[in-house]
Amino acid sequence: MKIIIRTVFLLAIINIVLLYMHYSQLADASEDPAKKSKYSQEIEVINRVDELIVRHHFNKLDTSRHEIVLPVGSKDPSCYMETESACTRINENTTAFLEGDGDQQSISYIIPKQGELGSRKLFKAPFASLRNERVMSTILHITDETNTGGMWISGLQLVGSKKLDMIEYSLFTGTGQVTDLYWQRNALPLTFEGSHISIYGNDADAGLVAVMTDNLEQLKANHVDMVFDGTSKSLESDRMIITSGNKSSVYIEAVRKSIRTQYMIPSNEYITADLVSSLLLEKPAGGKKSNSAYQELVSVLTPSQSNSLKIDLEERRGSKVDAIVLDEMIGTNTGKHTSFVQKNVEAVYPLLFEESREVLVGGERVDGLNVIVKGGRTLYPADKVLGQLGYSVSSNNRSLYIENETDKLRFSLRDPFYVLHEKRHTLRETPFELIGDDYYFEEDALRRIFQLSIQKSDDIITVTSLKRGNSE
Repeated sequence: MKIIIRTVFLLAIINIVLLYMHYSQLADASEDPAKKSKYSQEIEVINRVDELIVRHHFNKLDTSRHEIVLPVGSKDPSCYMETESACTRINENTTAFLEGDGDQQSISYIIPKQGELGSRKLFKAPFASLRNERVMSTILHITDETNTGGMWISGLQLVGSKKLDMIEYSLFTGTGQVTDLYWQRNALPLTFEGSHISIYGNDADAGLVAVMTDNLEQLKANHVDMVFDGTSKSLESDRMIITSGNKSSVYIEAVRKSIRTQYMIPSNEYITADLVSSLLLEKPAGGKKSNSAYQELVSVLTPSQSNSLKIDLEERRGSKVDAIVLDEMIGTNTGKHTSFVQKNVEAVYPLLFEESREVLVGGERVDGLNVIVKGGRTLYPADKVLGQLGYSVSSNNRSLYIENETDKLRFSLRDPFYVLHEKRHTLRETPFELIGDDYYFEEDALRRIFQLSIQKSDDIITVTSLKRGNSE
C-alpha cells in the first residue's frame, strides 16, 4: 500500500512539473515580440558597379531560435565565416539561426543594381533583420569601389569618411535599424551634427534647428539625416529627409520621423506621431491640426491622467503604437472609451467619449455604431440606428429628413421643431447634434419621437422599435 501511495505522489509531482513547463512556454509565446528579444549588428557594404555586397554580423543573440528576414530582391545568402563560430547556428537555407550557443553569427548576401547609380539612389530596406526582434545598435561600414564620389547617408550618425586612391570609405554608427540607404552624386557639406540629427547643405534655419534638436533630445529619438539640396526633388524615408525647401514643416517632419521609428507608427498616421511627441514633451510639437487635437486632449485630461499617459508611452517605447492603440491608452487612463485619434487620422473630429457596451439594433450588431456620451447626454448616430430599423436619413442645408414607408419626418436645422404627417411639433430644444458628418439623436428623443425601446444591461444596449412593421 505504501508503494502505491508513493507512486501516486510521485506521478502527481511529475504532472505538476509538466503543467508548469507547459504554461510557462505558453506565457513566453504570448509576450510582446517587440520586447522579447534584442540584438546589435555590424554591417559591411561594398559598393560595386552592378551590386552591393553585404556582410552582416548579428551580435548579442540569445540562445533561442531567430528567423532571418532577407531583403527583398537580395540573392546568394550564405554563411560568412569571419570566425570559427560565426556560422555554428545558421541553417542550410540561411533563413534562421538555430537554438544554441554562439551569440555572434554572420551571413553575406548580394543586392543587385541596374548599372551605375546615376544622380542619386535610394535603397529601401536594404539589410536583413530578425523577425519580431529589435535592433539596439548598428555599426555600418561602406566601402565604395566605383570611385564615383558623391555622399552616402543612412540615418545613422556619420563617424567619418576617407578617400583613398582606389576606394572611398565611410563609417556610421547609432541606435536602431538602418531602414534605408541613400547615395547622391552632389556631395554637400555637413553643416550641423548632433547625436539626434545631422544636417547637410547651407540652408538650415538656426532657430528652427534649436527647437527641433531640443525636442529630439527630450524624446530620446533615433538619429535622422536632413539634406537641403536645391538640385534634387524632395525625397523622404523613415530616417532621412532630402528637401529643397526650408520650412517649419520640414523640421516638424524630422521629429515625426524619429518618433515614428521608435513606436512603429504607420506612415499615414502623422497625427498619431505628433500626439505621441506632444504627450511625451508636454507641449505642442506637430502641425496645426495635430496641435489643436493635442490642446483639446490635454484640456480634458487631469494632470495625473496626463502624467500616467506619458509614463505608459515611455514604457511602450519600441512597441507599435498606432491610432487604435493610442485611443485605447487614452481610454485606459480616463476610464472612458474613445475613437478620437482614429477619427482624426481621417478628418478633424472632436474629442468624444463613447459607450463601451455592445449595441444591438433590431437584434443585430451594426458595424461602426458608436454611442457618444457628451455633457451628460447619450447620443446615437441616426444613420446607423434608424437606418437599421428601416428608415432613410438625408439632409440639405435647411432640413433633416428621416423617412420610412409609413412615417415621413422633417426636422428643421434652424429652429427646434419637426413635421410629421404635415403636423408641426414644437420642441424645447433641438434633439440632435451634427458631429463630424453624422447627425446624432439624444436617447430620450429616440424613445419619444421614434417610439424606440432602449434597454441597458452591464454589457449590452438593446435598441428595438415599438412600432409595427419596423425591425425588431
